[in-house]
Amino acid sequence: MLPNGLSAQDEQGKKKEVFFGIEPSAYKGDLSDSFEKWSMVFHVGIKFNRFKKMNGNFVLTIGSVTGQNINYSYGDGSLPTPSPNRFFTTKVVGLNYELHYNFINCEKIKVYASQGIGVLRFNPQDEFNNSLVDQLFTRSSSETYGTITLMLPTQIGVLYTLPNQYSVGMQAGFVNTLTDYLDNISAWGSKKGNDNILSVKFEIHIPVSF
Repeated sequence: MLPNGLSAQDEQGKKKEVFFGIEPSAYKGDLSDSFEKWSMVFHVGIKFNRFKKMNGNFVLTIGSVTGQNINYSYGDGSLPTPSPNRFFTTKVVGLNYELHYNFINCEKIKVYASQGIGVLRFNPQDEFNNSLVDQLFTRSSSETYGTITLMLPTQIGVLYTLPNQYSVGMQAGFVNTLTDYLDNISAWGSKKGNDNILSVKFEIHIPVSF
């Protein structure tokens, strides 16, 4: 007998879930010392629930991050004045795989941590929606960069299962990009290290069988 009157097909469907949601996201880098300017990213994925403690999922994300520092400048006046961009919006498309570890896995509640690895395509643009990649005067003349990078998303989350076996969840964490060019600035930057993204996800999970 299956719990709560579930049929065998229902129980099998719970082993896979499709999910989708929104994730307000904030950037930290050379044009922002803190996660202060938020924009919207959307995501969709599939989750595999084969084991009680450790499971995985694939996630596709699409959206943008943005930043601005109108007072930003670089140089001491001894050389021709550099002209880094002071504003950017970067469109992002990412695909990654994540492993989830369930610290709590009850009938209604799951609490978990996850670590992922994936690729992120990004395209920094100025306030007129022109690509900054081709505007060489906005960064050091020796700098060129690709617009695809690895990312290592690290998150914690909670998932609540409704009576109809759908679930609603929330998770938060860092994307941990391996690039310093989300904002188009590196050598002329005010900080060391790669740019990063903080995301807070709200999502709906739907059990499927196929």
